[in-house]
Amino acid sequence: MKIIGEQKILEDYYQRFPLSDYFSFNIVPYLSVVRFDSEENILEEGEDPGFLYYLIDGRAKLFLSHENGRISLINFLNAPCFIGEMELLGAQETANGVTAITPCTCYVIPIEPCKDKLLNDAKFLRHLCLFVSQKAIGNTYNYAKNQSYPLQVRLASFILLTSYNRMYREKHTEAAEFLGVSYRHLLYVLADFVKRRLLEKTAQGYYIQDLNTLRKIAEGD
Repeated sequence: MKIIGEQKILEDYYQRFPLSDYFSFNIVPYLSVVRFDSEENILEEGEDPGFLYYLIDGRAKLFLSHENGRISLINFLNAPCFIGEMELLGAQETANGVTAITPCTCYVIPIEPCKDKLLNDAKFLRHLCLFVSQKAIGNTYNYAKNQSYPLQVRLASFILLTSYNRMYREKHTEAAEFLGVSYRHLLYVLADFVKRRLLEKTAQGYYIQDLNTLRKIAEGD
């Protein structure tokens, strides 16, 4: 994590992404701007985060670890969105893990100094309710898509969502569970993508060779 301290850069973010529109009090004195590298944790799983994040740019994934060592992908986060809102509202005491897929830039609001203001700000809470509702609708849509489209469509979408610099690196077990298919079926479709030269298997993962065709598949064409 890198804290952005240059005043000109901060002012540019404040002008382009006026988070103050979400609050009835002056939030700027509480704000910091931070950057996370790809694959860096934004929220550490199991910890009290102590901060509310607002993702300005980038993509991240939300995950949950199980006692048996397995990891489940829960959701994917695309800017702009809040991160850590469920902990702020008390819906859960500790955080699920959030890891950056691409480099991410976030506003950071320390909760303790302004918790009472946040939880008593009707304007902010209305925005937060809208955000949580939209996220729930998005989850419902994703579930419906997983039930209605063939695996090649869903896998193409998943690869585009989780890749960075045209490299796809997700673990097969986690991808199969998220997509609701068997490990064997997932490998079969991946192998077909490689055979069709949409992907190239490398030591680092799968490189997207034919981005345009993969996008058409993801769109159901």
